[in-house]
Amino acid sequence: MRQWLGRLPVKLLLALLVVQAGYWLAFYPNFLNPATPPGAQPLALESFEYARIEKPDPELLPTAKFQPVPEEQPMFLWKGYYAWRASFALEEVPHEGLAVLVAESASNHRIYANGSLVYGEGRMDIADVTYHGELRKVIRVPSGLLQQGQNTISAIDVMEYSEDGILPPPLVGEYASVMHSFGWKAFLFGPYRIISTAVGLVVSLLLGVVLLRAQDKRFLLWFFLLSLGWSLAALMVIWATMPLHGTPRSVAYFGLALLICASWPLMVDGWTRRPLRWFRLPVFAACGGALIWAIIMLYFAPENVAFERAEYVVVRIGLLLMVAAMLRLGWHVLRQREERVWEAALLATMAIIAAQSFFNGMTDIIDFGYFSRSTPLFLLLFAVAYLARNIRLFRSQEQINSLLQAQLDERTAELELAHARETQLVRQQAHHEERGRIMRDMHDGLGSNLMSMLLAARRGVAEPTTVAEGLQGVVDEMRLMIDSMDSVGESLATALATFRGRVADRVTGAGFKLDWQDSATRPLPDYSPRAVLQVFRVMQEAVTNALKHSGGDVIAISIVDGTAKDEALAITIADNGGGKLGPQNGRGRGLSNMQSRAAMIGASLALEESDSGLAVRLGLPAHTEMA
Repeated sequence: MRQWLGRLPVKLLLALLVVQAGYWLAFYPNFLNPATPPGAQPLALESFEYARIEKPDPELLPTAKFQPVPEEQPMFLWKGYYAWRASFALEEVPHEGLAVLVAESASNHRIYANGSLVYGEGRMDIADVTYHGELRKVIRVPSGLLQQGQNTISAIDVMEYSEDGILPPPLVGEYASVMHSFGWKAFLFGPYRIISTAVGLVVSLLLGVVLLRAQDKRFLLWFFLLSLGWSLAALMVIWATMPLHGTPRSVAYFGLALLICASWPLMVDGWTRRPLRWFRLPVFAACGGALIWAIIMLYFAPENVAFERAEYVVVRIGLLLMVAAMLRLGWHVLRQREERVWEAALLATMAIIAAQSFFNGMTDIIDFGYFSRSTPLFLLLFAVAYLARNIRLFRSQEQINSLLQAQLDERTAELELAHARETQLVRQQAHHEERGRIMRDMHDGLGSNLMSMLLAARRGVAEPTTVAEGLQGVVDEMRLMIDSMDSVGESLATALATFRGRVADRVTGAGFKLDWQDSATRPLPDYSPRAVLQVFRVMQEAVTNALKHSGGDVIAISIVDGTAKDEALAITIADNGGGKLGPQNGRGRGLSNMQSRAAMIGASLALEESDSGLAVRLGLPAHTEMA
């Protein structure tokens, strides 16, 4: 049983049930209460009628052509002015008067009791209307305006644009009992809207600050836009005097709705830490297309269908994207191990409530504002959960120093390990290259000389002088290979000094004169040991070729400042021999080795033939990429 409960999908399901239960049972207790709580039984309405009027003038009410309100809601309401009236009888006038709750779709309204004004805020001119009708509140009718017997509650509504709206009958009851039983609803319709909008704006501000400092902005960006979009949409409702009217207001309304719709699935996609590359494109395309459609309908469609056609598409796109958000979250949870169970439960709950709201917009079901009222709470809870997981505040200086030192030690250990691996790889590569060079030298040098002497011995033509010269060549080759395997120093200056010491005895022992000239004035390039070794090998190969194949008696080595572009130093090794290259004197054997070594360090290698001899010029760059 414990193992079964430990599985992530089961954990997520249990967390989702807890969050849903907490929402429905605590945050929205009306789910448990009947529509009309005990003690607040409404008065029975004897009639409920409505009529269209030309202007918001209460003097038109007695002559208006009233007709019964259809039982089917919502009903189509044209742009303009409406009046409605509800009649009821009182056996006795309540001492504290009556309470009236209205829930029509009007932009603004005036409420009258027996012909006297009991509520009227803002402006009623349709060209410059205020939106006090969006602010639901309990309207009190003083006992002095009531009478025993027949009473009438009437209203004048202004509709800024044509739409399918609701015109439900008002709830009329004794003021004290209504306020006691509907106090929570009154709080949700009034102060809570202001509080929730303020909470949304504060969360948006906090997320914006975190977004500016965050490295990975994919999730936080859409979380910020979701919170900001919802907050601005809520602000449109509570800001009754907002100076935005008519079609521009409708465009802003649909634009914010689509911003919320797009932010939901993209926030979920970013929260998974494995965002899908192709996921954003269809979301952008769907919301962009819906917004273009809404703008076209609002500006160019007939007035009586403009808002309805725009809303038709936006609501369906919203539902589609909410389903996409839930599917994306479910796909992630089923495929990846996820420890953020409560965050996933909050995301799923919000997406479910949002989908329900959009589904209600597609049907005749009245939306009771579950999504708009719950969103700020969930945004706040989710922001707290996210920040608690990612940010730790109020650490002492010792704790910060300890944390930084631990991170530094960990990073240092990683760098040391990486350096050791790189050193080992460089050493292995150098050994591999040296092994290949030695094998080539043994094959071309020792192997060639020994094979020549072996063939001469087999043919019976091996003369002692020839054998002695051949063996001397073999000994020289072996010495060269042994010298080349020794360390030549860590710097170019050390390598040149080592080379001069080693090559002097070899050159004079072979009957040559060594002419060494160092006139360089610039600082020598700072090469790595491997790069220095390549310079040493090229010079060694050039001297060896001169000794074997030049036929001269002088080897001159000069070190001067570089003359070519990006050239720091030039080393020239020249002899006074025949100055010819080619198979006849065997000089081609070491040229490829010298050229490849020069290329390794980015140096230039040039050979100059003349009647006075052959010169090998090595141009060294100021810097080399060879490690």
